[in-house]
Amino acid sequence: MISHLVLFTPKRDLSADDSRLFAQSIVETFRQVGSLDRATVGRAVDIDAGYKRNFGDKTYEFAAVLEFQDRAGLLSYLNHPLHKELGALFWRHCASTVIVEIEAADARSNDAVELLLSARPPAL
Repeated sequence: MISHLVLFTPKRDLSADDSRLFAQSIVETFRQVGSLDRATVGRAVDIDAGYKRNFGDKTYEFAAVLEFQDRAGLLSYLNHPLHKELGALFWRHCASTVIVEIEAADARSNDAVELLLSARPPAL
């Protein structure tokens, strides 16, 4: 499985109409792209675990996690016209964004051990 992780914070001065258009574009893109196996989106929450858990110097307000069967599915999504439109909205409407793709395995399986011990894969 290949996961596409997007952490983002919208600009604070977005109008209500632009915020709604952005949110609706995210949902509509995820609904319509056929190669997408699973999609979740969420807002950051503050959980007090009794110890400091903030790593790094940057935080993001939202996250989207998209899962694809394979690299071909991800590439189909990345080249889809709706994704291109959504990408343009991210550039216009977000103050900060980070995107990373990962090869994923069930973290409870031996496949995860092998993945964690493997050499870095080539670029997509």
